[in-house]
Amino acid sequence: MTVTGARHVVIAAVGCEFRRDDGAGPAVLDRLHGELGGAEVLGALASPLDLLGAWEGAELAIVIDAIGGDEPGMLHVVEVDLGSSPDACALPVSRSSSHGLGVMEALRLARVLGSGPARVVLVGVAGQDFGEGVGLSPSVSAVVDRAARLVAELAVTATAGVR
Repeated sequence: MTVTGARHVVIAAVGCEFRRDDGAGPAVLDRLHGELGGAEVLGALASPLDLLGAWEGAELAIVIDAIGGDEPGMLHVVEVDLGSSPDACALPVSRSSSHGLGVMEALRLARVLGSGPARVVLVGVAGQDFGEGVGLSPSVSAVVDRAARLVAELAVTATAGVR
């Protein structure tokens, strides 16, 4: 959706379907159907660094990614505290990433470069198995539809009244 030349809300998923639960983000994105309130879907990205430029100028970026360090299948919705400096970004869930660099590092880099979205909401799906292979673990697979509904609700709420 374009609002006075700026994108209001963008949605992206980070992950690799060939690393088992790391594919949670793309799986959630595949399930997004129906009304997204005019949010622009950027698609599934292999690396958080692919967010650089893609989320540029957005008022809100909703990023779906697998996270570690919690009970598999748990969902976390976190509005990232962008703080006043690039080092102030805080994420109160595990920062482990199978990508090498995570979403938070991509956001910090965007801030250092003077770019990125105004706000970021991370929808984290706690994974169990990040090894090589295709297919989500049962606990992650069980929450994909719920996570997709949650992302759609976030998008619709964020874009309400902006048309």
